[in-house]
Amino acid sequence: MTSDLRVPAARSFEAGADAYEAHRPPYPDALFDDILSRVGGSPLARILDIGAGTGRATIALASRGANVDALEPSNDMLGVLTRRVRQEGLDDRVTVRKAVFEDLSLDARYDAIVAAQSFHWTDPDTRWSRLASLLGSDGRAFLFWNAWSLDADHHDLDAVATIYAAHAPELPPDLPRDLVSRMWADGQIDAHPDVRLADRITYGWDVRMSAADYIRLLATISQYAITPAAQREGLFTALEPALGEEVHLRGTTLLLVVAKA
Repeated sequence: MTSDLRVPAARSFEAGADAYEAHRPPYPDALFDDILSRVGGSPLARILDIGAGTGRATIALASRGANVDALEPSNDMLGVLTRRVRQEGLDDRVTVRKAVFEDLSLDARYDAIVAAQSFHWTDPDTRWSRLASLLGSDGRAFLFWNAWSLDADHHDLDAVATIYAAHAPELPPDLPRDLVSRMWADGQIDAHPDVRLADRITYGWDVRMSAADYIRLLATISQYAITPAAQREGLFTALEPALGEEVHLRGTTLLLVVAKA
């Protein structure tokens, strides 16, 4: 049975796949090299990409020789993903399926499972046992997230915080925060008998973009997508001039490597 978890995930991204692909910061190349090096190099027998989106992880891994099963519930994201796979000539290495993690048969086995900014969409009651069941005996899961913050050397962070407090206090502004220490997934992994944390790796990066493109980036984030349109536009209207012409972001990619216990 198809999980109802498809509904919030798909709806929040249904109309913004091209913007997502155009404006979201990319993942570091070293991340994908590290993933392949930890599961025996390439080509691999099978990799599962959960919530593949526009295919950033799928394309990167398939172009390095891996065979990828890509699951994605959003029609809009699927359209971009399918187009990118075709453009890159990777049809023979990538299988695209409209589905969520919970749709997958537990009879399947994978050498690696990846979830790029997507594992929080899975069912918390079954995500870790399902992950362990789908991994081969020596398999690994690679869960990773990008986080970024406005660079304090180039932006008035107090002014940004004030704008958010006035227009959208429920939304977290892009102020410096810690992604390296424990997060929600750590406690769940520690508490679950079927999985263990095998490694934690972080990658640093910087990116610059116009203020207008930064606003477009914010609009691709699910919390903003479900915020009432008038409130969101009021925030963006106040925020853009406060940022200046160019936005400087400092970013971190966190990778959690998960193994069967």
